[in-house]
Amino acid sequence: MSSLEDQDFFKMDGKDDRQDTVESMALAWASNSPVNGVQNIIRSSSRIRAIFWTLLLFGCLGIMIEQCAEVIGKYYSYPVDTKLSFTHEKKVKFPAVTICNVNPIKKSMLARAGTDIKALLGPAPSENEDAGIVGTSAPGGSATAQVPAPSAGTASSATPTPSAGAPSGPSVASGTTAPSTGAPAGPAPSAAPGTTAPPGSPPPMGRKKRAVTDTTSTTAASATAASNTTNSTSSGSPRSKVPGQKNARFQFREQFGHLWANLDPETRIDVGHDLDTMIISCTYNGQVCSADNFTSFNNHVFGNCFTFNSGWDSTQTIATSSQPGPLYGLSIEMYIEQDEYIGDLTESAGVRVQIHPQNIMSFPEDQGFNIPPAFLTSIALKRLEITRQPHPYPSKCVNFTREQAKERSVFSSVYNVDYSVTSCLKSCYQYYVIKDCKCGDPSYPFELKYEAFQNLSGSVNATNLKPCSNETQEECVEDIKLQFSRDELSCDCPLSCTDIEYKGGSSFANWPSQQYEQSLYQTLGAEGTHLNNIIFGGGGKAAAPSENLLKLEVYFDELNLQKVSEFESYDVFSLLADLGGQVGLWVGLSVIALFEVVELLMDVLKLAFYKCVAISKSKKRPHSRQIKMQCTVSETKEDVL
Repeated sequence: MSSLEDQDFFKMDGKDDRQDTVESMALAWASNSPVNGVQNIIRSSSRIRAIFWTLLLFGCLGIMIEQCAEVIGKYYSYPVDTKLSFTHEKKVKFPAVTICNVNPIKKSMLARAGTDIKALLGPAPSENEDAGIVGTSAPGGSATAQVPAPSAGTASSATPTPSAGAPSGPSVASGTTAPSTGAPAGPAPSAAPGTTAPPGSPPPMGRKKRAVTDTTSTTAASATAASNTTNSTSSGSPRSKVPGQKNARFQFREQFGHLWANLDPETRIDVGHDLDTMIISCTYNGQVCSADNFTSFNNHVFGNCFTFNSGWDSTQTIATSSQPGPLYGLSIEMYIEQDEYIGDLTESAGVRVQIHPQNIMSFPEDQGFNIPPAFLTSIALKRLEITRQPHPYPSKCVNFTREQAKERSVFSSVYNVDYSVTSCLKSCYQYYVIKDCKCGDPSYPFELKYEAFQNLSGSVNATNLKPCSNETQEECVEDIKLQFSRDELSCDCPLSCTDIEYKGGSSFANWPSQQYEQSLYQTLGAEGTHLNNIIFGGGGKAAAPSENLLKLEVYFDELNLQKVSEFESYDVFSLLADLGGQVGLWVGLSVIALFEVVELLMDVLKLAFYKCVAISKSKKRPHSRQIKMQCTVSETKEDVL
């Protein structure tokens, strides 16, 4: 019995026996391996064949690993596909429509705008202008050539040109129909966010006019500079064409923009055009609307702007459309007061329009388009909904709450609107102006009380934070603008995961027609005395309807909703399928075969564990084993004797 125990002991303790057991297990698996290359290595009758199959096997393994790594890399790049779909809706939210007169300041209100602006733009208009003559005062007080007012219905006098105050406008939409009288093809309205250039933020606004005294500070130096710039702009001398030199008109507009942005908000509202005066007729879905259905704000380029169906006021219901066509959309007849336009300040006549979603800050200077007088302009819309995938997908979009939006957009704090990329970029620009220049661009809100700028309170004194005015500050602002245009500022302005855009085309028709003109006169007479100068030439400022009147129609041409959606194009099941394909192609493995490999590894680990336990036990009993061995030897000797 002792000899059996010794045999068992030495078998457990023998290193060679353990190696033979592992090798036998490995050989048994290799002989029946699902990997064909392994079987061929075992069955090879010569060393050369064994080496060949070994090299081939390892080569295939290398390619398989490379391909699998590529597949895994593709999965972690989070690719997306885009799906385009069309659905018909019974009711569609009508967009917000922002309207601004392209002339920011009325000629008759120059005296209230401060002496600097008055010196730049010229004195108030004379009350003794000849009847039937449309006169415009050039900046600096010099009068331009007076042109006889065109007769009613003359379309050529109203052919629009791009607004001098509009830095950018949308391109003409494909399929746009232009009137036969030579009116320009209309732009395609769009609310798509894009890269914008500073400045462009309206200051806080109010609805009602209030009497504001002229509190604008004036210096002799600034007035002289304004006069010099004005004279160089409006004089008859040839314009400079030296490459790289600033255009005189650009300098004039830039100087006016700075003076205008530095006016206090109440003064800017008072000296601009009023919606009650501009609206002749307004209907939506066949029902009468008025200035009470519009939300007002002041823009640094166009002055007073008014938004229909803005969504800013929670007490107002968002308008919806249940039928397509112009009869069921927004229709506005407007009087633009062209006799109040100011010389070189406003080269074109008409209104600036932007169509955008609700609860989004409007920037007509960047994303709007012009509507000329003497025409009926029809805008036929389609609603486009864009849905993106959030982080970690490539768009890295974020859905911000209203409170989160206030940390990135100062406009969300001022106007209580939702986040947009445009408002975020403008706020980022203002952030760096305050941080580096220690002043604020007056085109933007810049008070440190807003959440977007609160982390600057430690480095900037809120009490001393004023609009940028001196030469050093202006140079600093220009440098920030240059960095902004080169995308050198660290602006974290991600896309929204859901965006609404309105696409469409525009068409034009002469308006009013000769037959409708008399009926229109009766309407104008009933609207108020401020329109009498169109009919009777009140105050010696008679003007044809073609110079002052326009009509705008905005509607859906169909209630089909177009959706562009991103979705995950390479999920975990696609990853497993590709990995299985690569493994099966290069080494012939399947999922079942992989489990056979796992089983072999488990058996090897199990055997190693038992051997380790046996060795550990043998080391704990060395003395008893030695006595046992000695006794066995003694008994053997006695038997021999």
